[in-house]
Amino acid sequence: MRSELQSIINDCNNEIADIEEKINKLPKLDNEVRYLTNYALIKASGTVEFVYRSIVADYFSKLSDSRIDTFLEATVRKGSMSAKYEQMCSLLGRFDKNWSIDFKNEVKNNPNGERLIDASNSLVENRHNFAHGKNPTATFLEIKQYYYDVLSLVNILDSVVH
Repeated sequence: MRSELQSIINDCNNEIADIEEKINKLPKLDNEVRYLTNYALIKASGTVEFVYRSIVADYFSKLSDSRIDTFLEATVRKGSMSAKYEQMCSLLGRFDKNWSIDFKNEVKNNPNGERLIDASNSLVENRHNFAHGKNPTATFLEIKQYYYDVLSLVNILDSVVH
C-alpha cells in the first residue's frame, strides 16, 4: 500500500481516537455525541472507500499511460463504489477474475470473515441512512468496530492486488 494511503488511514485512526476521547467526556444523551458519531461514520466510510479504490487504481497507474490514468481517475478513484464487500469483489473482478476469487477465498478463510463482511455492509448502510436524512442505528463504538473490521478487508484486498 502506498505510504500516502497509509497516512490517510493513520489520520482517520487518530480522528476516531480523538472523537472517542471527546465522547467519553460527554453525558451519554448530549447532542454532541450524535454529531460526533455521525462525523465518525462519514469519516470512516469515506476513508475506507477511498483507500480500497486507490489500491486498485494505483496498481494500474504503474503502467504510466495517461489514458489509463484518466479512466482510473474518473471511474475508480472518483467512482461511486461503496465499501460493501460485494462492491469490493465486483471492482476486483472487473480487472481480474482471479483477484475477485482470491479475495473471496482469503475472506472466507479468515476466522472473522463473516464479521468483516457484515461490518462492511453495516458501515455502508448506516452511512446511507445518514446521507438520506435518517438516523444511523449504530453507536459510536459499533461504527469504530465496523471501521477497523473494514480496514481488515482493505488489507486483504491490498495483499491480493499486490
